[in-house]
Amino acid sequence: MNQNKVSYNFGKKGWGIIGYEVILLFFMTGMTVDGLNIIVPNMAAFKGWDADLLLSISTPAQIIALFLVVFWGGLIKKFGLKRVTVITMFLAAASTILYGNSMSVAMYAVMLVLMVVFINAFALNCGFAICANWFPTQKGIVMGFVTIGMNLASAIINLILNALTQRLNISWAISIMGIVIAIVAVFIILFVKATPEEAGCLPDNDPEVAALIHKEEAELKNVETLSYKDALKNPKVWVLGIGYGCFGLATLGIMSQLVDYFQTARGFGVNTAMYTVTIAAIIGMVGSWLWGVVDQKIGTKLTSVIFGFWYFVGIVFLILPSSFCMYIGIFMLGFAIGGNGNFPPSMASYVFGRRDFTVSYSCMNMVVGVVRSLSFVLLAVFRGRFEGYTIPYLLFASISIVGAILIAFVKVKGAVGSSLEQQSET
Repeated sequence: MNQNKVSYNFGKKGWGIIGYEVILLFFMTGMTVDGLNIIVPNMAAFKGWDADLLLSISTPAQIIALFLVVFWGGLIKKFGLKRVTVITMFLAAASTILYGNSMSVAMYAVMLVLMVVFINAFALNCGFAICANWFPTQKGIVMGFVTIGMNLASAIINLILNALTQRLNISWAISIMGIVIAIVAVFIILFVKATPEEAGCLPDNDPEVAALIHKEEAELKNVETLSYKDALKNPKVWVLGIGYGCFGLATLGIMSQLVDYFQTARGFGVNTAMYTVTIAAIIGMVGSWLWGVVDQKIGTKLTSVIFGFWYFVGIVFLILPSSFCMYIGIFMLGFAIGGNGNFPPSMASYVFGRRDFTVSYSCMNMVVGVVRSLSFVLLAVFRGRFEGYTIPYLLFASISIVGAILIAFVKVKGAVGSSLEQQSET
């Protein structure tokens, strides 16, 4: 079986799974990352709260949420993937509505934690687990497609939230997002299956892949699946988690306040700033697919290292005084954010296989998320200390290099007959 080939023959139901995960990742990025560009200042103005305080709350909220999210892997194993997906979506919908109607800063913080917990659970833990089940060897190209949802959120979530806020108010804007999440959950109940076998399909829509996977699963039938203890003792989970966390930290630090950067540092009007971010995100949709193709062709590890250096150069160009350099930076940054979300689930699927994906990815995602969430504090502290974005953005650029170096030193081996990176384990 050649896992280096790029295939688009996923069948009608397979493409449906990809479409649903695009939607789930749209809400994840839109409501917990990029939407903060609109949510934080408008909630502060609407409620009379301090915007910097609300922004700083996002770091502990994200960290607490990610420690709680790690347990969803065990709940999936116990109660079933689809059931947990649907339950977390309804809980996310309720939390989002309450978040938008917070009556105090304390309630805002609690509801933010719950919203992040449940959205991350259904979009990452559950959504990526479904993708790992359906596409065990076409992980690179599939992640390239589904993470378009993240870039789509970057492109339009601020426009949507801003339009709803202007027409209604920020509380209604957030509440409408919660209602839509609940509606999508109903469609998943009706149309989505957790595995291709349940839907009468084959993994990767490929008989050869299905035969190999079923053979290996039969051989491992009496072997214990990966436990949380095993995953947390595995050095790959930690090193890869920290490495990809560095990429996430840089991305979150840049994207969460990029509209403000263009306004304050570049003198753009609010609409110009939002449209610029939208253009970068549209570029990211193409980038997401292309990073997925590269992942599929040369492997997740090498692609990740290339990504880290690409991101460094893009951020540096973004903050150079020259407008021409800035536009190059916007292109490179947009192209990079398209691939940022591809790699952790792709690597977890490759190293641990679909059998142990839920637990291994839950633990890796916790590490990624904790490191990533430090971006809010670092941005708030360095932006205040150095009165601008140049120093914090240079810091984020350097951190992306750290991530690339960490990943470069990890030796990985595929779980399902892969010819890629067949090296000894760390």
